[in-house]
Amino acid sequence: MDSPTSAAVHLILTTELLPALRAVVTELGGDGPGTLVHSRPTAVGSAHPTNSAAATVRHLCGVLTSWGAACLGGEEVRRHRESEFAYDGPVEPELDRLSALADRVPDWTTAALRRGDLAHPAGTAFPVERARAAGTLTVEWVLAHILHDVATHLGHLEVTRDVLLSAGSR
Repeated sequence: MDSPTSAAVHLILTTELLPALRAVVTELGGDGPGTLVHSRPTAVGSAHPTNSAAATVRHLCGVLTSWGAACLGGEEVRRHRESEFAYDGPVEPELDRLSALADRVPDWTTAALRRGDLAHPAGTAFPVERARAAGTLTVEWVLAHILHDVATHLGHLEVTRDVLLSAGSR
């Protein structure tokens, strides 16, 4: 039970978005000493708080786990969304985990299509029950949501990189 949409989302994730995420992390110095990967353009308590690159990558792992493994795949998932934004561990293993999660998108989609329903995504801020009642929560919508979230956060990371690198050159 292959899904052309799932195949397209997988291809975009693995050939476009994830390599671009890795490139941004590399430009910020990756996990090396004294890098910018855990720096935030604004402070945590500021009027406009921002996330570090490492926290954003960790959050994207949560997005794919919640919407992919739980919602599409029907897997039991525990997620603490707020802690993703406080992450300060190594980013390279999180990038590898994100790649492995992206590779599971086609299988999760097949599982949802075989079951004929979507499970509740774990730890999401999205009003799932309202979308379910409206009939808009579909496999295609979940795939588009995954793609949208990853692309949006890639843009956030690119702005974060630009701000941090320009601040360092002053």
